[in-house]
Amino acid sequence: MSFLDKLFSRLEKKTVDRTSNYFRDAILVYSGTRDPVVRMAALAAAKKASRDERASMVNFVRDFASDEDEDLSLPLNQLADEILLRDWTIRDAVAEGLELAKLDEEFAIALDKFDARVFRRRFPELFSEEEHQ
Repeated sequence: MSFLDKLFSRLEKKTVDRTSNYFRDAILVYSGTRDPVVRMAALAAAKKASRDERASMVNFVRDFASDEDEDLSLPLNQLADEILLRDWTIRDAVAEGLELAKLDEEFAIALDKFDARVFRRRFPELFSEEEHQ
């Protein structure tokens, strides 16, 4: 494996991790707030992800939903279904990001920069003290 291959592989893994962290935190915030803009942020992250990443995201949501009451598990499972609706394209991801920016520019910018900390900054009360560090 060449130096560039290793470099790109590391960069890709960091991007995957940050997108997954953004998505995970969006789901945690959505479950606590039911905010439709936060839901859109989670969906935008999923649309940006690869097929394998999306499958992992759906598994996370389904597992999370299984531990919740029906009032929350239903909307979480609907989100998982929407993520699985089709094989999202780059065009879909861009369009979702633009719609998100109209509603919450900070979430959109954070997604573009792979800044997974945005939800912890905006909703610190939903995260434990250890998670803030």
